[in-house]
Amino acid sequence: MNSGLESAPVRTLVAGIALLALAGVVTAMQAPAVTVIMGATLINPAGDAIPNTIITIEGSRIRSVVPLARGNASTGSGTGQIIDATGKFVIPGLADMHNHLGTGGLSLGPSPENYIGNLGRLLAVGVTTVFDPSVPENDFTKLKAAAAADSAAYPRFFGTGPSITVEGDTLGSESPKPKTPDEARAVVQKLKALGVDAIKIVRDDLTWASTQTMPLMATEVLQAIVDEAHRLQLKVYVHAPQMARAREALRAGVDGLLHGIVDEPIDQDFISLMKKNGALYVPTLGMFEDVADVSAFARRQAPYWDQLGLQPPAIYAAYISGFGVQLFKTLLNNSASTKQHLPVLRANLTRVFDAGIPVVMGSDTGFFGVLLGVATQIEMELMVEGGLTPIDAIRSATINAARMLGKEKDLGSVEAGKLADLLILDANPLDDIKAIRRINRVVKGGVVYDPARLPR
Repeated sequence: MNSGLESAPVRTLVAGIALLALAGVVTAMQAPAVTVIMGATLINPAGDAIPNTIITIEGSRIRSVVPLARGNASTGSGTGQIIDATGKFVIPGLADMHNHLGTGGLSLGPSPENYIGNLGRLLAVGVTTVFDPSVPENDFTKLKAAAAADSAAYPRFFGTGPSITVEGDTLGSESPKPKTPDEARAVVQKLKALGVDAIKIVRDDLTWASTQTMPLMATEVLQAIVDEAHRLQLKVYVHAPQMARAREALRAGVDGLLHGIVDEPIDQDFISLMKKNGALYVPTLGMFEDVADVSAFARRQAPYWDQLGLQPPAIYAAYISGFGVQLFKTLLNNSASTKQHLPVLRANLTRVFDAGIPVVMGSDTGFFGVLLGVATQIEMELMVEGGLTPIDAIRSATINAARMLGKEKDLGSVEAGKLADLLILDANPLDDIKAIRRINRVVKGGVVYDPARLPR
């Protein structure tokens, strides 16, 4: 592909300035008045790839996107930088819409997660937006504050605060557990006052992964949560990996599923319910692969973890050892059933996609064995292995994610007027989705970052 610069003056300018910028962009700095990215092929989720573009960023927003032949490389009279991206590829920044900001490591004692630090670490792997569907109230507030500024060296942060569950939920020790509709409404009102972006409900008896059965929320409590949340203009998403449980939640009016359906093939009635609700589908394929065979999934993540130099070294090793596998199975002891149903999970992804249901990427990072910094890209690879095209996987992590947040006017594509959250890649992800790992620069809120110099 010929994506060279079109004129001698521009070529001279880039040779004298832009190559220096690419060689030494500081890890974090105040957004310059103007940043110009020249010569890249732009891959936008809504249209065809556009070769040889000039993307001009002013402050935190994109000022213009034009073909190279029609634009120029001027940064104006103010300060700025020109980046020669000839032969490279630009995509919107990635949004991981199911990320708990834990490392995913196997802890044998009390070792609280550094959620803010972990949020910052995701920037190095191209994640510019995070949605956390279960985070303690105090941490939610701190994360919101840390990520509030466009110039903050963190992905944009959205979340539900703590999920709403039932007594007996072994994974929801800090979650509210209303027993009556009145208690349910009070919980939703409290979360609204906290400033959450949505509500999460757990409706899962765990029999898809365990021989032990977890109790389910009473239907009238479920309905009260949904109704009160909608009254307060909050969307409601549900953890419900089984079709019967998810169907119940859809009938109550939830706005989306935070896990794929793993136990049964999705039927037309289910599709109709999703369309009636305008519901979206976050398949979390990696989490199910992890539960099905934690050791195999750890081995899949290990080379990427090592390649990136993520910390702590060899965090995956505990899950490869026999001891780690046995410890994992004390929580979810029916991995054979999960593994048996993986073909159903993959078929359900293509079923909902072909039916026109919005598919949104979420990795479930932070769950045991789903590792921070590598699971996001592997989730997109699994989507492609499951039948989506690379551009479909990119859409799931960009414009579809933005629509889930109601932020599509600001996020999700590289267009004039939108926030300048984008990635410069060294290879074409339309040829191979694994190219999303080959990040040359991350731009978030107009600030340019060298991923090699970001915390990992």
